[in-house]
Amino acid sequence: MAYQVTMPQMGYDMTEGTINRWLVEEGTRVERGDTIASIATDKADIDIEAYASGILRRILVGPGEKVPVGAPIAVIAEEGEELKEGAPAAEGGEEVPAAPPPDVVTEDEAPRSAEPQPTPVPDWAHQLGGESTVSEEPPPAGRVKASPLARRRARELGLPLSQVRGTGPEGRVTAEDVEAMARSGGLVAAAPTAAGRAAPLDPTDPSEPVKATRMREAIARRMSEANSTIPHFYLTTRVDVGALMKLRSELNSLQQPGVPRFSVTDFLVRAMALTLQRHPQLNSAYVGGGVRRFFSSNIALAVAVPDGLVAPTLRSCESLSFAELARRTHDLAARAKSNQLRPEELAGAHTAISNLGMFGINQFSAIITPGQGSVLAVGEVGEVPVVRDGQVVAGQIMEMTLAIDHRVTDGAEGAEALGYLRWCLEHPASLLI
Repeated sequence: MAYQVTMPQMGYDMTEGTINRWLVEEGTRVERGDTIASIATDKADIDIEAYASGILRRILVGPGEKVPVGAPIAVIAEEGEELKEGAPAAEGGEEVPAAPPPDVVTEDEAPRSAEPQPTPVPDWAHQLGGESTVSEEPPPAGRVKASPLARRRARELGLPLSQVRGTGPEGRVTAEDVEAMARSGGLVAAAPTAAGRAAPLDPTDPSEPVKATRMREAIARRMSEANSTIPHFYLTTRVDVGALMKLRSELNSLQQPGVPRFSVTDFLVRAMALTLQRHPQLNSAYVGGGVRRFFSSNIALAVAVPDGLVAPTLRSCESLSFAELARRTHDLAARAKSNQLRPEELAGAHTAISNLGMFGINQFSAIITPGQGSVLAVGEVGEVPVVRDGQVVAGQIMEMTLAIDHRVTDGAEGAEALGYLRWCLEHPASLLI
């Protein structure tokens, strides 16, 4: 049986990718799971694995070429097997994914099966009252063309693929199509209106066009979507981190083998992981027309890179020791800066932390990423006058601003969660237990 390898979708907003290089030559036998090529996406370079065993009979896209998601890039078949002209496909007309689904499965992901089944509307989709706009009718006969990531997101959001309008090649449903349907409460999102277009340029104002990178284009799309569709509210607090800075200094002086030097961010991640467990309303997101509450503390860490920003995910942070969490945090940040992240590390977060303290920023507000329920913006640790026991003394203060999706929770619950987060940082020994 001949299989086509297609450009996979490695992010909810990915629409195209570029072949970096082929790691095997035509005529080479490959086994399922072998890495055969490297592609460049909006956020990182990703390796493509063979989904089936056979001989790489034909390479359809060369290095440097850009192709849309779902487009065929190679053919795997057995020796002597006839290949049809045009875009090769699996025998019988079935679509074969270009790469196997990620092996990482968490408790908030639906189980996988060889053939995705229609998913009924989940109970959480009705939590806000009223009738759901998601149809429970079974899909029509035949297989819906959709990327593996789109099928996974449809299962997670409880949306039938047959109801999603595909915008990919030949009507293929992409993960972005599924997300758009979920954001509109089960209806396909409307196109932008003239009111949202930019004003015309002043011809007398000297300027020049700047070509946006793939990452910058992706950031522009996602942040515009987030700022216009998520009702943010913000809570700001000041944290006395004198005890934290002292403990950090003591831990770093131990110089334990295999343990990196601890940063303020390590304490922030640990404190946020515990806060999400103690205040589960914060460990939620508004998806598919309702609130979904998660069990594990999956936290994205914003990392600045030359072309923009990436936010890889630390999974199940609540179950890791402080030393292990710090080791993974440093490893993830280092690989993000060297463009070595794996696809599953770019998704699955429930909240995010953005720390600009190292740039001398005192306080700022961040934008929530779609699919998450909050984001914590952290400023620098500064020495300021504070009053203790009626005396003015020098104190080490850090400001934090928590942005929360108002559809997930309200001000009082958000304030309680932020208060506990502050308590954890002001009593840092609690983070080591």
